[in-house]
Amino acid sequence: MGNNINVQPSKKLKFFFWIILGSLSVFFAEVVSGSDMFPFFRLWGLALEFPLYTLHILVLSYIVFNYGKPCFYTLFISGAIFGMYEAYLTKVLWTPSWGDPFISVAGIAVVEVILLVFFWHSFMSFIIPLFISESVLTNSRGIVNGLPNRIKSLFDSRKKSYILLLSCAVLFGIFQGLNSPSPMHSLLSGLSTTAALMLLIYLWRNKTNGKKYTIQALLPNKREFSFLLALLVIMYILLGILIRPEALPGLFPQLIIWLIYAGLFILLFFHLRKSKKTALPKTISSPINFSWKIVIILSLLFTISSVINKFLLGDFRDIIMLLFWLIDCVIGILVFYLSIKYLISARRDIGQVENSGLEE
Repeated sequence: MGNNINVQPSKKLKFFFWIILGSLSVFFAEVVSGSDMFPFFRLWGLALEFPLYTLHILVLSYIVFNYGKPCFYTLFISGAIFGMYEAYLTKVLWTPSWGDPFISVAGIAVVEVILLVFFWHSFMSFIIPLFISESVLTNSRGIVNGLPNRIKSLFDSRKKSYILLLSCAVLFGIFQGLNSPSPMHSLLSGLSTTAALMLLIYLWRNKTNGKKYTIQALLPNKREFSFLLALLVIMYILLGILIRPEALPGLFPQLIIWLIYAGLFILLFFHLRKSKKTALPKTISSPINFSWKIVIILSLLFTISSVINKFLLGDFRDIIMLLFWLIDCVIGILVFYLSIKYLISARRDIGQVENSGLEE
C-alpha cells in the first residue's frame, strides 16, 4: 500500500470534506425524496437543511469511528438516531406535515417512524453518503469492509458493482419523480444538483493533488466534535421552537419518543463496544474504481428516470409509491431486528467461551 495513510489534512481541507459529506447527505435525503429538489440553491436548503444534515453526519460519524468501528449495524443504529430529528424538529413522527398518519398509536405515527428513522435517514442520510465519501474521496475502506458478507458480496466483482449502482440510480430517479411537481422540476433538479456534487468532487480531487487521506483523519477531532455537538444542540433548541410548534403533542407521545431515543442509544452503546472488538478485514479494497464516465452516467440515469416517471407510470404512481414505502419499511424492520439479533448472538458466543473456560 503506497498510499499516505498517516498524512494529516489541513483544517481547510477537512472543512471542505465536511461540505462534500454534508452535501451528499442532503442530496440523498432531500433531493432523491423530492422533498426539496433544489437544496443547494434555496435559502431554506443552505440555511437550515445543509447545516442540520452536516452536523448530524459529522457528530454521529465521529462517535462511530472513535468509540467503535464502522460496522454495518453500528452505522445503522447511528443513522436511526439521526432520523429521530423528525420528532422534535419537524414533529413529523407525531403529526406528518403531508396529512394524517397511516397508523397512529398513542400519538405516534408508526409507519412514518419506521420509514424515516429505520430506513430513510439511516441509509439515505447517513450510511450511503459516508460510503460514497469514503470510497470516492479517501483511501480507507472501513465501511465497505465492515459490511455483512451478504451485502459485501454485491461488490465482489466490477460487473456486480456497476449493476447495483445503475439500478440504484434508476430507483432513486423513479422515487424522486413520484414526488416531483413536474418533469421540468425533475430535469432542472437532476442536472443542477448532480452537477454541483460533481464540481465539489472535482475540486476535492484537484485540491488533494493525489494525496490520499483516511476518512477518520478527515472527520472532526475531539475538540471539533465538542464544538459541532454544541451547534447541533443549539439547532435542536431553536428549530424545535420555531418549526411547527403547534404540532408538539402532549406528554405521553413525547415520552414514547424519549423511550425510542433511550433504546437506540443503548443499542448504539453495545454495538460500539462490540464493533471495537471486531477485527475488520485489513485488505483495502474498493467496490469500483472512480471514473468520471460512470459518475456522469449515474447522474443522467437518475435525472432521466425522474423526468420520464410521470409519462411511464401514469395512474400507477400512487401504487408504486405505496410499494416503495412498504419495501422500505420491511427493510428497516428487518435490519433493526438483525441488529438486535447480532448483539444477542454475540453475547451468547461470549458466554459459551467463558463457560468452556470454566469447565476446563
